[in-house]
Amino acid sequence: MDRKTFLELLEKHRNGTASEEERQFLDVYYRLFEKDRDVLRQLSEDDRGRLKERIKRGIDGQIAQNKPSRQFKPYWYYAAAAAVILSLFIFLYKPASLEQNHIITQQDSIVPGKNTATLVLESGKEITLSDLHKGIVIGDLIKYDDGQVVSPAIAGQMLTLKTPRGGQYELTLPDGTRVWLNAGSSLRYPVHFGKEERRVFLEGEAYFDVAKVMSRDQNGLSHKVPFRVQAGAQIVDVLGTQFNISAYTDDHKTLTTLIEGSVNVLVNDKTDGNEIKYHVLKPGQQSVLQGQDLMISTVDVRQFTAWKDGKFVFEQEPLENILKMLARWYDVEIIYQGDASSVTFTGSVGRYEHISEILDKISYTQAVRFEIEGRRVKVM
Repeated sequence: MDRKTFLELLEKHRNGTASEEERQFLDVYYRLFEKDRDVLRQLSEDDRGRLKERIKRGIDGQIAQNKPSRQFKPYWYYAAAAAVILSLFIFLYKPASLEQNHIITQQDSIVPGKNTATLVLESGKEITLSDLHKGIVIGDLIKYDDGQVVSPAIAGQMLTLKTPRGGQYELTLPDGTRVWLNAGSSLRYPVHFGKEERRVFLEGEAYFDVAKVMSRDQNGLSHKVPFRVQAGAQIVDVLGTQFNISAYTDDHKTLTTLIEGSVNVLVNDKTDGNEIKYHVLKPGQQSVLQGQDLMISTVDVRQFTAWKDGKFVFEQEPLENILKMLARWYDVEIIYQGDASSVTFTGSVGRYEHISEILDKISYTQAVRFEIEGRRVKVM
C-alpha cells in the first residue's frame, strides 16, 4: 500500500465513510505498528524486510484464495491485510511485550490434543489404543493402520470407539468407509454390515468419507447399500459421499455439513404425528437441527471440516462456541468472569499451537482478556 492510498484511507476513517474491513485494517495497523513501535525497532533491517515481504505474500495469497469474483473488490485487500499482519506479526515474531498484556499464565500444563482413543468390545472389555498410531481398521481382525493386530473381530458384535477430551482417532469400517473422530466423541458400529443397510451411531463429532457398496437382492438385481448415521433424533442417509456431523449433547443441536455428493437428513417430527421428514442437502449446505426445528443454509465448509486437517477456522464465530472447541481439544475448563456474549472472532489457527497463542490472537482483535491457571481458562 502506498502513502497516498494510506492517507486516503485515514481520511475515510475520519469522515465516517470507511468500511468495516477498512476500519479493522487501520485498527490492527495502529496497534501493531504505531502503539508497539518500540518492538519493531528491536528487529534488524533484514528482519523488517522479511516481515514486509511475508506480509505482502500473505495478503496476495489471501486475496487469491478468497476473492469473490473476477472483478477485484478493494475491501478484500483490507480484510486480508488485517488478518495477515496480525497473524504474521504475532506468531512469527511473538514479542513478549505484545503477549504479556493479554494472557496471564500462572501454570503451563496445557498441551494440544493427540491421537488417543479406547475401543470398547460388546462384552464391555476396553482396549486402550496406542497414541503412536492414527487409527484402526476393522476386518476379520482389528488392526492398527500399519497392520499390527489389536484384537480378533467376533462376528455379530457391536464395537464402540471413544475419544476423550483432548483426543482424536481415525477408523476404517469393514466396508472401507473412513471416519475421523473428533475429541470427546464416540462411534458405535458392527464388525460386519448387512446387505440392506450400513448403520452407525454417533455422539460428538465425526467426518465421514463413505465408500459405495453394491449388493444383490433375492432376484439377483444389484442395488446400492445405504449408509446411515444416527445421531440423537436425526439420521443421515447416504450412498457414497463426504460429510461432517457435529452432535455434542452440550451444544443442544446437530450440525450436518455436506462436502461432496448428496445426503438425506431424516428427522422424526413429533409435532406432526411422528412423521419422518426428509431434507436433501447439496454440497456446501448445512442442516442445523435444534429441538424439532431444522434449518438449511449454505456455508463455508472449511469452518466445519478444518479440524480434520489440524486447523481451527472461524468466521464471525461467537466466542462461546470457540471456547467450547478449545475446551474439548485442550481438555480445559472455561470460567467466565465477564460478559463475552457479544464477542465474535474471524481467523484460522493451528490445532497444535499452544493454547495461549490462540487466546492471544483472539484478545488482540476483541475486547476480551484471558487468564490461564492450571487447566482453567478464565475469560475476563
